[in-house]
Amino acid sequence: MKRMRCFISNATIIIGLSVGQIALAQSGSTAMVRVTGTLYSQEDSSKIEGRVLYEKLPYYDDMGMVSSNKEGNYTIYLLRGNQYNIEVSGSGYEAVKSEMAPSVEEEVDLVQNFYLPISKELRLIKLDNLIFARGRSVISSDSYSELNDLVEWLDERPDKIIQLEGHTDFQGNSSANMQLSQDRVDAVKDYLVDNGIKKNRVLTKAFGGTQPLSTERTDEAKAMNRRVEVRIIN
Repeated sequence: MKRMRCFISNATIIIGLSVGQIALAQSGSTAMVRVTGTLYSQEDSSKIEGRVLYEKLPYYDDMGMVSSNKEGNYTIYLLRGNQYNIEVSGSGYEAVKSEMAPSVEEEVDLVQNFYLPISKELRLIKLDNLIFARGRSVISSDSYSELNDLVEWLDERPDKIIQLEGHTDFQGNSSANMQLSQDRVDAVKDYLVDNGIKKNRVLTKAFGGTQPLSTERTDEAKAMNRRVEVRIIN
């Protein structure tokens, strides 16, 4: 059967459908099953945008990809009595793979939701605008906006536990650096607690200069190494 690529200019994009399958979908033929669902973040069950790729096994002679709308909703059409590989992905999330085999007894419409785990890279968040007085743990007022964003994020996820991880550059006395990094994460924790976050939701850990992002001795490298990061524990 001759195949073509078809781009539909709305919230759903269908790629790689055959001419026959498009005709069957438009006619509402019972040879096909319409699968609908919603994409969610596994972290907090919020709705996310993403893509659903389907490939018919074993020869991949029916395949396509749809993009969900902003509410995470998607729709695909699968041929009855066939097995499909399904891969769901989204920006900032790990891909989820599964198989689906709508039988000839299936209803015309099926509902299949997907929960995507957050990307491992996003489980560690650097506070880019957190500023301290040089060599001290006093937080600059210029940092309040970013810390308030963190408070808001935690308020919206009352079950989340984070760990504040403090780092200094690797020059100077190692014991003093370790204490400074501890004092700084303690100061950030105090700010969060003072703004309504429960103490038991905020852990702290000091690394001093033991985990530099750069081993160069330039001012830029030193500034990069002096940081507080937020690790999402749960």
